[in-house]
Amino acid sequence: MADYNEQVDRLWDEWAEHTGQDSGDPSDFIDWALNSRKLAVRPQDVRKLLREQVTRALRQSKRWDEKVGFTYRAKQSVTLLVDGVATKHYFDTDKGGTPAKRQKSVRQRREAIAHDVYRAHCDVERMNSNFPDEPQLNFFPDFAEDIVEHRTAEQAEPKEGKGGS
Repeated sequence: MADYNEQVDRLWDEWAEHTGQDSGDPSDFIDWALNSRKLAVRPQDVRKLLREQVTRALRQSKRWDEKVGFTYRAKQSVTLLVDGVATKHYFDTDKGGTPAKRQKSVRQRREAIAHDVYRAHCDVERMNSNFPDEPQLNFFPDFAEDIVEHRTAEQAEPKEGKGGS
């Protein structure tokens, strides 16, 4: 039997074929799936649901660096093996973690970004091969200019938008 993600993937394909759309808003898909009784909320473990909400809040918590002028994540995460089980631990960027946890956190974050960049490169490669007669897409893996642009835009934002969550 297909897991929930596979079921949603198949339903999305069915919905896209049904509507004839080449792209879609998940809200429209959900309306269709609920109205046709093809999708329901899967049973939820309340503790797991709360953990997801708490970790999302921790990941989105930001602070403003007055000296340099940028926001940064107030909480960092690191995956640690606890009794043979990979477990996310969170710590305060300014006050928490050990040197080893901070280094491991940075390394894990870089690995995750590298994985996302690789996935994006593969996606672009696939779209280019599927649509060879259309303008070819480019994916530039150097983000130095993007960092400068984001920093400049962030420093230009009104002060009340800084820090906080």
